Amino acid sequence: MSFTDTVKEELSHAECTRHCCARAEVCAAILLSGGLSFRGRGRYGLSITVSRAAVSRYFYTLVKRSLGLSCEIRTLRANRLGETSAVELSFPEDSVPRVMDELCLHDENALFGVPVRPHPSIVENACCRAAFLKSAFLITGYISSPEKEYALTLSCAAPDMAKCLSELMHEMDISASVSRRRSGYVVYAKDAESVSVFLTLAGAHTARLSLENVRIMKDLKNQTNRLTNCDNNNIERAVHSAAQQSEDIRFLARELGFDHLPEWAREIASLRLENPEASLTELGALCDPPIGKSGVNSRLRRLADMARRIKEQQPDS
Repeated sequence: MSFTDTVKEELSHAECTRHCCARAEVCAAILLSGGLSFRGRGRYGLSITVSRAAVSRYFYTLVKRSLGLSCEIRTLRANRLGETSAVELSFPEDSVPRVMDELCLHDENALFGVPVRPHPSIVENACCRAAFLKSAFLITGYISSPEKEYALTLSCAAPDMAKCLSELMHEMDISASVSRRRSGYVVYAKDAESVSVFLTLAGAHTARLSLENVRIMKDLKNQTNRLTNCDNNNIERAVHSAAQQSEDIRFLARELGFDHLPEWAREIASLRLENPEASLTELGALCDPPIGKSGVNSRLRRLADMARRIKEQQPDS
């Protein structure tokens, strides 16, 4: 089962308890599934089309409880194996005027009076906006598996509806963008925080916890990788630095003679040559008396400066 199926299955078992939210969900389902159709001379048809059995049962129960109606269930398409591709829930013809009035599905300025976005009163409350988005996801939504990426999309046919969904998501603190596709428009969010907020608002708490678990594991893995890479880089720098220090010391021994080096230089130079892999702290502990890391670093830097000055004075060969 895909993560999208998992989320929709969970949402299909989450009962809508508020009448205002039920109106928003039914309205979204009708508009997003293209279920408001003009049939001539003030006559309209209402339906909800879904592609999953659990979602069809959810909306059938929601319409019955909130509007007191029993929709007619009809299979639209079936493949050769007999698996249902889509289910249509048709509203009783004599109930259509009342439902349209209750859901404010009238728009005198729209073609044939068919609105392409909800009336402001339907999504006036924050709970209703969340319910509308939940229903939109049940009808057209897709969410990627968090193991692969954080991505949520809602599809729609009209640009006004895409703009509406984007605005609703922004009002709920969800970063969303709109993209044009061949078959219509897609409203999408592509960051973990936005997807997590959406799942919480929609009521998919189990799915949200699953996403957060994956998110935590990814963060821990990334942090471990960063620390490992940092340690590896530090080790590489330390090895390179120690090799350069040993090279400078051998150069000074050849040019000046080891015995002609200052006493402080002879001690640290000998310790470095005898302990090529030792850290600065370890070299400091071997000194007599012991000195700190900064003291060791200072002495080795002075040796490097001595070697550099001698090299600069030598004629080019």
